[in-house]
Amino acid sequence: MRIAMVLLMIATAGPVAAQPYLNVQARDAQTQADLQALRYRDVQVTNELAAQQARAQAEQALSNLAAARIGPVVTPAVRRADAPPTVIDTSKLVSIPDALLAQSNARVRAAAENRR
Repeated sequence: MRIAMVLLMIATAGPVAAQPYLNVQARDAQTQADLQALRYRDVQVTNELAAQQARAQAEQALSNLAAARIGPVVTPAVRRADAPPTVIDTSKLVSIPDALLAQSNARVRAAAENRR
């Protein structure tokens, strides 16, 4: 009878002894799942941040283009009706002598014809 009781106690103690091991496995599985969820969330946040940065760069580029399209506002000079006409002194402007200009033109044409 004692042997039967001992065997009964050993039989019922088997599953109880296995419980801590199962708890460790469950805890490890939960930890792995949590880590994977954190990695997934990290990837999501990184992707979202990259998308927002790309959106901000695109908006900045569009605003730069819009700003470049807007030309400076030039107000025409208003002259009085009795003002004398504007006189430009052409002697102060840069001029190229005709002979020098013809020589330069000939050199350019010769270089354009001399294709290798």
